[in-house]
Amino acid sequence: MKKQLIAAAVATSVSAIALADVSITGNANFEYFATENSSDVKSNSADTEINLSVKGKTGDTSVVANFEIDSHGDATSALDIEDTYITTKIGDLNIKAGNYASGTTALGGEIDQGGRATDKIDVSTTIGNIKVGYAVSADSNEVLNTDAAAVYASMPIAGWNVGIKDNSDSYTIVGATGSVGGFDIRVEQKDNDSSTVGDALFYNITTKVGDMTIGYAAIDADKAGSGATTDAVTEGDSAIFAQEMATDSTSAGKTGVDGVSQVMASTVVDGTTLTLKVGELRGGVGYQDASFSQIGAMRKLASGATLNVTYDDYEDTKASGAVIDNTASFSLL
Repeated sequence: MKKQLIAAAVATSVSAIALADVSITGNANFEYFATENSSDVKSNSADTEINLSVKGKTGDTSVVANFEIDSHGDATSALDIEDTYITTKIGDLNIKAGNYASGTTALGGEIDQGGRATDKIDVSTTIGNIKVGYAVSADSNEVLNTDAAAVYASMPIAGWNVGIKDNSDSYTIVGATGSVGGFDIRVEQKDNDSSTVGDALFYNITTKVGDMTIGYAAIDADKAGSGATTDAVTEGDSAIFAQEMATDSTSAGKTGVDGVSQVMASTVVDGTTLTLKVGELRGGVGYQDASFSQIGAMRKLASGATLNVTYDDYEDTKASGAVIDNTASFSLL
């Protein structure tokens, strides 16, 4: 009975949060796709997605709940509760606890899929100019999985931000972002401890030439069949690459791909942002020098919406089924 009373007292102390400031924000996106493959098979499809974010705040404590609504008539997936978490401070410690995903801009974000962690606890603080932290999440039974816990640190050095994240039983990621000679540079290296999982190097370099932004980005990874049995890159929703090299379900199952490289150029013409991306995938059978290109135009409309039109042309990037040659799409955000 005594243990039960202690547990109840702790639960009450962390859940009694009175929210003085509540806000609701969000966005909506409609996409239309026209697809044609090498056999002249054509298809048309559309997708509607609405995102809502509810945030309550009082003092140093915030509560966030993010929702995604994107399906019609499917009760199991029409409403997805994506993020539910709390941020607060205890003395000099910053606490973030709950269910949330990491983005592609995070350390290792272009290498590892930022899947939504369950009951994750992230504790960090700043010592001088060094930020240090500890993160651990729960397994499917809501038991904290200390074997998957990670420690991390970051600090500015000579105008660069240098970071490291380490899981003693799994991996180490080091990265740096900064500028030199007019070039913005982001580079990250992930070393996996297991001999069955490959390592990966990611880098992105951009610069301004007049009114144009140009860049070069690449991922070089070990692949299955070269000493590793599991591909090293799992991110399938890149913010940089027009074509993914990951092996997860959202990237057309590119088993065996061990690299992607891409050049990019972007400029603004009469209020419209034009972007060109050209590159290639590398890997095993079906992926040797598989080229791709993407042309995009984005413009804010007087109605307040944003029109985004893209045209993709790519080859041999599906391990099974029809080989997709080109896809045209537009979206309203």
